[in-house]
Amino acid sequence: MPVRAKRSWLNRRLPYLYGALIVIGFLLIDWAGYDLLLPDPAPYRYELIADGTIANFPDLALSVPQNLTIRKFEARLDKDGSAFAELYIADPGPEVAPILLDWQNRSSELALAIPSRTEDLDQLAEAVKLHIPEDAVMLGWWDINRQLHALTGVKIFYDANFPRPLFIPPAWDDDLNAIESLERVFWRISENGTEDFGRFLDALSSEVEAGSAMLKEIAEGRKSFIVVQLSDVYKLALTRPNLVGVGYRDFAVSGHIHDDIIQVKKWLGEQGFSHYAVESFGIAKKRVYYLKDSMTANTLLAHMLPFGEFNPLALSGLKLVANYGSYWVYEIEPENAAVD
Repeated sequence: MPVRAKRSWLNRRLPYLYGALIVIGFLLIDWAGYDLLLPDPAPYRYELIADGTIANFPDLALSVPQNLTIRKFEARLDKDGSAFAELYIADPGPEVAPILLDWQNRSSELALAIPSRTEDLDQLAEAVKLHIPEDAVMLGWWDINRQLHALTGVKIFYDANFPRPLFIPPAWDDDLNAIESLERVFWRISENGTEDFGRFLDALSSEVEAGSAMLKEIAEGRKSFIVVQLSDVYKLALTRPNLVGVGYRDFAVSGHIHDDIIQVKKWLGEQGFSHYAVESFGIAKKRVYYLKDSMTANTLLAHMLPFGEFNPLALSGLKLVANYGSYWVYEIEPENAAVD
């Protein structure tokens, strides 16, 4: 009798056990199917190396406020963990998206972003602290705007991270969705304000008179300054490709200035480019940005930077006030500004 009772107990519960196994099986299949639908991870990751304040990072050549939290990251390839870039980020607090202070590429084969001009930026920030009135507002590319606000406290127009132009190697084309997802999460990229920033890009990509008028509309009568950097013209070409055509080429520095100049001019002449500007990257490399057509050469931004017959004093509605390396600072003149 005990054996029969035990068998009867098991027989009564077998359907429940089978049902449980079936449910578990469906759950495993569902999980596996969902996992297959998930995007593959990006081919790189951001890895935290250290955090602290500016006192903990003597290699960061910026005059950062003493109480601002700084985090050092490395961008590492997922396949082998090798670092191809080093970056410093300011962290003002949980309610504010991280601010890129410095990005330096560490690989000759992979350059995901344009490297920072740290020394020039530090000089610019010191000048802003000394000369920009407290009631003035700084206008510029969103990343420069946020850097200057973090370093100086100056009022700015754009205090959010928008999509950043990235230089994706062809081998990563199939990983674009995963890369965009990683960037969106890591930088906390905002969708709010992109339309306002788009108006700024429209102004820069317009002809001089129209673009200057658009900047005044953006300023809305406030005392405003605009800072532009040489690489902005290339970033503008990536965001407004139908209006702006810009390319660049890197040249190794030989140590003989005359020979280097001849090499650059010879290449530009062979390609048929007459509007160009040169930016130094350390002692080993120079980057030459060139304008591909006359429409690009007639844009407001091209006239604000040292391309072709550069004459910033002739710009209508803008007054050149300073230059620090590859950064150029203009005051947006009010409507009632006196005409000399």
